[in-house]
Amino acid sequence: MEYPKIETLYNRDEKFNVIEGNYRLPEFKLVDKWFVTEKIDGVNVQIHYYPDLVGTGQGHSDWFELMKFNGMKVDFFGRTEKTQFHPSLLDYLKKTFTVEKLGSVFEAKNENNGESCKPEAWLFMEGYGHKIQKGGNYRSDISCRLFDVYIPDKKNNPMGGWWLKPEAIENIALKLGIQTVPTIGIFDTHNAVLMVSGEFDARNVDGLNFFTPQVSVVAFLDGGTENYLAEGIVARTVPMLFTRRGERLMWKLKVKDFKHGEKSL
Repeated sequence: MEYPKIETLYNRDEKFNVIEGNYRLPEFKLVDKWFVTEKIDGVNVQIHYYPDLVGTGQGHSDWFELMKFNGMKVDFFGRTEKTQFHPSLLDYLKKTFTVEKLGSVFEAKNENNGESCKPEAWLFMEGYGHKIQKGGNYRSDISCRLFDVYIPDKKNNPMGGWWLKPEAIENIALKLGIQTVPTIGIFDTHNAVLMVSGEFDARNVDGLNFFTPQVSVVAFLDGGTENYLAEGIVARTVPMLFTRRGERLMWKLKVKDFKHGEKSL
């Protein structure tokens, strides 16, 4: 499963600069309250947990790693077939996301008979840190932060499955012993854009966390470069809304979409 593309909030001109006010999708201008998280400059990591599948691993490409345990299986994917994980990141994934751990996290009770069941799950996260993009500014070693979880369910959902709510994603991350991408807060479109453009005044918005706009919360919490700028933000609706194509209504905006010069304050 390839993670759905997140559109930029605005269209771009011939020089690839964003055109403020020229929305990429018409639905974007109909919503004015967004759940905003930090966008991390890392590598996309997808973990596919199969609860009850006995496989041999034969016929699989060598662009992901396969682990098996008692009929359960965990696959590690990048965003595309050409994605190659840094050896340190692959080693981290193998040690952190074992089939035993995922099996204990994704165990539920059947509502009809009370029996234990394990749903199939896709976990989407950002791998970052030393030797990943410019991740050394975030932290000195390797880590991952969870930002989405999808549960396939063609039987009960005509759209094929369920995207979990933010609070459920937080709970899964807690059980796995990892962090989620930082939640910045709930913002209207205007203030969310100002946060990325560098014109945002935190004193005028209730509920904002303690960090300074634009500065990476990940770098601050993980002991990275002081005052390192965030790559940008990702905004989605809560509760979840969808476009007429059946895609979640969400957008991204990067600091480099505006003129800031250097990547630190």
